[in-house]
Amino acid sequence: MKKYYTRACNFFYGSKSKKLLKNKETLPLCGDNLISFNQIEIFIKDKKKVKSRIINIKNISKLPSEIKKKVSRDILKITAKRQFLGKKNHMLMGILNLTPDSFSDGGKFNSLTKANERVKTMIDSGADIIDVGGESTRPGSKIVSQKNELRRVKKVIKKFKSKYPKTLLSVDTRKSLVMNFSIKHNADIINDVSCFTFDPNSLNTLKNKNLWKIIHHM
Repeated sequence: MKKYYTRACNFFYGSKSKKLLKNKETLPLCGDNLISFNQIEIFIKDKKKVKSRIINIKNISKLPSEIKKKVSRDILKITAKRQFLGKKNHMLMGILNLTPDSFSDGGKFNSLTKANERVKTMIDSGADIIDVGGESTRPGSKIVSQKNELRRVKKVIKKFKSKYPKTLLSVDTRKSLVMNFSIKHNADIINDVSCFTFDPNSLNTLKNKNLWKIIHHM
């Protein structure tokens, strides 16, 4: 049995987004006219095989009936207005990689001074969430021990909520030792790229804890 999944892509922002929406050339993301898209990617899963294709939203009506019905339902969900984390319909996450080998900024903010400066810059620029990570999960990266990962992030996490009580703290980790330390220091979000499968103690660490969990795959 084939299954179909829909992903919005090719985004426009600000005044450009408003203009395109007015001309009915894009659709709003989460009901927000400041962010819109004009393409979707349709994933087709047939047993273990997955393939996809990207189409313009204007071509949705040309899809085969079965796919069109599923995509249309997905589009209603993607464009529906909503609130996120009790605030607004979208939020900005700033990324702080305290690693030597992350693909985008490895080694740039490894000192405590540089890390704190980076956090302040991202918050001043509008970040609602700061995501702190001590292990690169780029393709080919090496696994970091729990103690080494905690050593990299603990000073930033320990002081974060006292410095920025209105900013959400997200901790990007697969390890229960780091999760437990983060929870003790009032982290708002645990972001695990292994979907809580890497460390067998992860789920017990988070069980009944009042915080958000992001689960996805590398």
